[in-house]
Amino acid sequence: MATAVAHGLHPAVHAIGDRANAVVLDGFGAVAGPGRVEHAQLVSAGDVPRFARPGLVVSVQPQHAPADRDVAERHWGGVTARAFPYADLAAAGARLEFGSDAPVAVPDPWAAIADAVARTDVDRPPWHPEQALDTPTALRAAAAGRDLPGPGEPADLVLVGVDPLTLDPAGMRQMPVLATLRGGEFTHRVV
Repeated sequence: MATAVAHGLHPAVHAIGDRANAVVLDGFGAVAGPGRVEHAQLVSAGDVPRFARPGLVVSVQPQHAPADRDVAERHWGGVTARAFPYADLAAAGARLEFGSDAPVAVPDPWAAIADAVARTDVDRPPWHPEQALDTPTALRAAAAGRDLPGPGEPADLVLVGVDPLTLDPAGMRQMPVLATLRGGEFTHRVV
């Protein structure tokens, strides 16, 4: 990590498990540079605030929580309340960004948003719903931590057929995407 930071790179380090997350956070503290923690699954309560350090992105995959819940219960029994702690990380001020970890999960941002809000897929009850995100927070995380662009910012936009703030998670999974723009140029257009 120190070599990467010294050469202007932002390290991205996988961390699954409370000890792994603690070691990675120690590493970022030692190099004092920006970077990403990939997954941040199973985090000790005392380490959650450490993810809020400037320049650190917590790259999470909300589809992993419902997909991995049985394995987590089997191997992390008794501590699964700290598995996939999205609400705690957001409340601590960490910068959450969603990804799919494709091809492990479907690269559909609306499925990730729905899973982060519902803490489940379509067939089961919510798993640790206390770690669910509200829709605005989930939308921001799916947009790499950004809100709506302001004057002079690149127009990276998605035009959808329904206001996502009015939808339940099932509706989000069916989100009609009408157009996408990157840097103000259409990359996809239905209409």
